[in-house]
Amino acid sequence: MDDTPFSVSPNPLSLYLTAPLEAVIFKVRYTVNKRQGLTVVLGDNGLGKSTVMRYLYTAYDAREDVVAMYVPTPSYSSEFAMMQALCADIGLPVRRSILAHQEELFAWLVSQYSAGNNVVLFLDEAQKLTNKMLEVVRTLLNYETGEHKLIQIVLAGQLELRDRLLSEKQKALHSRLIAPSVLSPLTLDDMAAMLDHRCRHAKVSNPFDAVALDRLYEVTEGVPRRVLSLVGFAYEMMLQTGAKKITAKLIDHATQEVSLTN
Repeated sequence: MDDTPFSVSPNPLSLYLTAPLEAVIFKVRYTVNKRQGLTVVLGDNGLGKSTVMRYLYTAYDAREDVVAMYVPTPSYSSEFAMMQALCADIGLPVRRSILAHQEELFAWLVSQYSAGNNVVLFLDEAQKLTNKMLEVVRTLLNYETGEHKLIQIVLAGQLELRDRLLSEKQKALHSRLIAPSVLSPLTLDDMAAMLDHRCRHAKVSNPFDAVALDRLYEVTEGVPRRVLSLVGFAYEMMLQTGAKKITAKLIDHATQEVSLTN
């Protein structure tokens, strides 16, 4: 299998930490490490929410004092199915009611807290959660001691999730929100640094000249997924033609080739 240095898959090992991303990670770590309960990472499509979530999950899952759970897509049919799936993920038995699951989970969380463990749930694509499922999230945040939350929850979702959290229906959940983050497109300098990081990670020469980077930024507007998708194809075109550099002309050619409007 031939890998590309510019894969769009959310590989935490290839994540380049810009200053804004470091701020996002700081906020999440503060919420989790201080056991403050709930935080969110929001942003439009392609800005790297899933990569950030996998990066954080991988780091916490490696710790012996953390029980980390990661849900890439919440495809639950109901709030009961959601609670059942979360309990099953940590090995708790199947119960016949959501209340029984909640009682079982609460007892388990107390035991983990007593053992010095921190329980963290990373829930990606959270805009897919119904209002009743968000109510399950709010209920989980009620599990606490006098000082700490028994479970920490990190939601990642599109900007529609922000609108819902700001709505009257989600006022109670919004009031529990700590240090939220909203992702933005890359700057030109950060885009260039990200691509250089990808090249060094893959141990290949950086093929971009300054004019090509300017053109790439103009075409993609600094959206990471667009950048990687386009340069991945342009890089393959470069290799196939035997060229040594990705030029602005090649960026334009690649843009035309991958466009749906041709």
